[in-house]
Amino acid sequence: MINQEIKRGNYNPYYPLNEVKMASINRDTVIKHAENFKLKLKQFGWMMPVVISSKGDVIEGHHRIQCAKFLNQSTIPAYIVDWIDTDKEKEHLDCIINLNNGNKAWTNVDYLKAFAKENEEYNIVYEAYLRHNKMLSVGNIINCFFGQFSASRFKKGKANIKNEELAYYLLERLSNLVVKYTKSKIQAFSIRELIAIAYSKENVDYNVMDYIISEYDDMASINHPKLTSITEFKKHIQSKITTYNNIKNH
Repeated sequence: MINQEIKRGNYNPYYPLNEVKMASINRDTVIKHAENFKLKLKQFGWMMPVVISSKGDVIEGHHRIQCAKFLNQSTIPAYIVDWIDTDKEKEHLDCIINLNNGNKAWTNVDYLKAFAKENEEYNIVYEAYLRHNKMLSVGNIINCFFGQFSASRFKKGKANIKNEELAYYLLERLSNLVVKYTKSKIQAFSIRELIAIAYSKENVDYNVMDYIISEYDDMASINHPKLTSITEFKKHIQSKITTYNNIKNH
């Protein structure tokens, strides 16, 4: 078997920090996260270099670089690759995402924001997140647009909006409930269940959804005991759907 040569970069243990260019397409740098590196760097030193392009554009290590700035460092150890064209945002982003897909530090919001720069559907969802994140969890906002999305496809920027009209309907109705009763009563698991019901059939029956959401409103108004149990809530809502269908068919 022939040994395949794999591309390799060059290592510079003293790369000038003022020549490093942070990537705007990367997730936002969390100051607290960068602060956490300070003690580690002081105690253990640079255990691994940051990764940059030949032009100084950062590919991996934004928080460590921010930490180096906090510590007034003038240089950083850098692994320099010359085969990534960071002038092409798509190529740069693909590389960043590939390095971070297994990194739990990246949240759904990070992926949304990163892909929103080049993907119109992700941009629509990200804009919805900015408007509704005080009422709904990011997971449920994503569910409103992508349905029960595949995490792997989502993290690769390949998720697709299933029904934009339905998504905005759900965002409006469910957000109003949270405003009316607060998140402590209108919990994320129950919202997730209502979204799943909305997408359970190919053709959405808005009359059913109006009825179910109205029933949910009534439950919240009287502090129904089944509001706090995932299993009991699902059973209760399903029974209401059955009741509605029986009435409609007679």
